[in-house]
Amino acid sequence: MLILAACSSAEPADGGPGDAAPPDAGPPPPPANDLDLLFLIDTSASLSEEQAALGAALPRLFEILASGDIDGDGAADVRPFDTVQAGVINADMGTGGFNVPTCTNSMFGDDGVLQTAGSTALAGCEARYPPFLQWRADDPAEAIARPLACIGQGTSGCGFEQPLEAILKALSPARATPGTAAGYEPPRFFANAQGHGDDRHRGFARDDSLLAVVLFSDEDDCSAHDPELFNLASGVYQADLNQRCLAHANEALHPVSRYVDGLLQLRRSPDRLAFVPIVGIPRDLEGPADVPPSFPPLISPDPAVRDDRMVERIDPTNPVRLFPSCDEPGTGLAFPPVRIVRAASELDRRGARVSVASICTNDLSGAVDRLVYALRR
Repeated sequence: MLILAACSSAEPADGGPGDAAPPDAGPPPPPANDLDLLFLIDTSASLSEEQAALGAALPRLFEILASGDIDGDGAADVRPFDTVQAGVINADMGTGGFNVPTCTNSMFGDDGVLQTAGSTALAGCEARYPPFLQWRADDPAEAIARPLACIGQGTSGCGFEQPLEAILKALSPARATPGTAAGYEPPRFFANAQGHGDDRHRGFARDDSLLAVVLFSDEDDCSAHDPELFNLASGVYQADLNQRCLAHANEALHPVSRYVDGLLQLRRSPDRLAFVPIVGIPRDLEGPADVPPSFPPLISPDPAVRDDRMVERIDPTNPVRLFPSCDEPGTGLAFPPVRIVRAASELDRRGARVSVASICTNDLSGAVDRLVYALRR
């Protein structure tokens, strides 16, 4: 991780591609029996403890998805799923061809592609896995939880995290499909590339499934539309490289609306989309697991309402990074995920299934509860 790769909450003035809201799809469809679950797992240098905590929480997640029993009393609290397809991507989308420390593939990074390499340093992990895993409710939870934990490891990723762009590229087809919203407009990516949804990732997002995204990171999003942001010798962006995502957000970053509109148009109904960031919000701002999140303390423009820990500001004790939003023993620091939470808030307002959980803990059972309640709320 670069010392500071978090981004300002400000957005470019122009809305960018995909700004129009998808058409009204009518009343919500009946609850989905099948779940397609995409994990975006940050692989920058600071995430080893958090990745271990996520791996430890995954068996319980799949036990609940199969049984619907959240509180462990043997009775279903929510409707279970029949099948799950799950895969893992990371936040490395390259640096526009410019050589940047920690970013080994400067053009495209890992490009939002479903990962297949397992961490053989962990007991029970294989070297390779399929791009996405298929699981039925009568299969053991470990049959899918362990491979996902093996794939979701690593701390050598690019320190300029672009999770929202990676998610959009991973899921967006190059043309409309039976599962996309009416009027679907395929987004374009760096170097005029198209998304992987109906190409490399064909079959992952099923037409009638609930499509869910879990974004797991201790930083904010730095999805850049201007690759010049990463040019060490730039004559346009003068701030130190570690501070450019914050200092030049207005000029260089995609607007959050690109991701709200882009994700919503992936489903015929917003009720078939779920978005659950597990990010650097303070734990006491999570709220109850079984109710929608309260966004004003996290992102309100009113300083009397917004929690001070969620305000992006330079740390006076370390001027090349932001002031942490949380600092829990055993999990390291995390920073205000304002762009990510803004995306969650707008998706929630427009009818998607949303919750927000804190990464600042070594016990992610509460995050599992929030995810399941969001999926079946």
